Amino acid sequence: MRRKAITAELTRLRFLINRRGLYIMNTHIFLNHLSATAEKLRYATMLLCATVLLLCTAAGTADANISVFPYSIDFDAASSKRVQSVRIINTSSETQTYRVSFVNFIQDENGALKETTDKNGFYADKYLSWSPRQFTLKPNEVQTINIARKSLAQAPDGEFVSHLKISEVMLGAPKPKAKPGAKSNTLSMQLKALFAITLPVTITKGDNLYSKTELSSYKLLPDGKLELVFKRLGNKSSRFNIAVADGKDKDIGRMNGVKIYMSTDTLNVNLPLDKNANIHNAILKLEDAKTKEEIFRQALQL
Repeated sequence: MRRKAITAELTRLRFLINRRGLYIMNTHIFLNHLSATAEKLRYATMLLCATVLLLCTAAGTADANISVFPYSIDFDAASSKRVQSVRIINTSSETQTYRVSFVNFIQDENGALKETTDKNGFYADKYLSWSPRQFTLKPNEVQTINIARKSLAQAPDGEFVSHLKISEVMLGAPKPKAKPGAKSNTLSMQLKALFAITLPVTITKGDNLYSKTELSSYKLLPDGKLELVFKRLGNKSSRFNIAVADGKDKDIGRMNGVKIYMSTDTLNVNLPLDKNANIHNAILKLEDAKTKEEIFRQALQL
């Protein structure tokens, strides 16, 4: 029981680390080599304590009520892998109930996602099933959501994207609360803002799917940001990282995880740059979001 508790706690901490961009190699190594021996179990306890001390500031100041990993799911129709999972942690200090559903979005040229009820587009939800659809977690408890891909035998070739939505649910009506110092018959309602998060789930089918990203235009804005206009080519979404480097190839601006979905072929991005950097001879680089391989490079005249 003690070993299970430590393993669960380490899993929770790994999610918190991923959320804030912190990487603790010792924790990762330990999770890969955990055994039942008493010596390693004692080592786990010491390592866990050290990790908690390191994370106390980051975790203690977290505003979100939920931690999710991974941040996206990809299915390939040619793969035999039909089920993937998302893990949820209740990072709040209260017991929470969550509802799981799928929503579909249309992206505009500024990257904003607008929910749509259109069922005729290339959306993935009609080819997916998932469980559970509602659950309750105490603080720091973990829940796994399983997402299964249905048969795509009758589906056309293409890319299908929907977003998994995990939202807090308020069970019952808000409890009235008496105002301090008010008369006994004066009540106020204690309202709670509900939190929701979405992550993309993508299904691809076919051998002739491709995407390419081109730079249409750019200019330096008065506030020091770099305005970039990208064009998507091909029959699937573009996913890439943006980096602007100085003459010594040192990053002076970066934005990871940029996506241009199939609902638009143009994306406008305002990239903040290091105000103290030398922007002369700057270079724009695009990286494949998954492989980190450089896919585009262009000198900028700023």
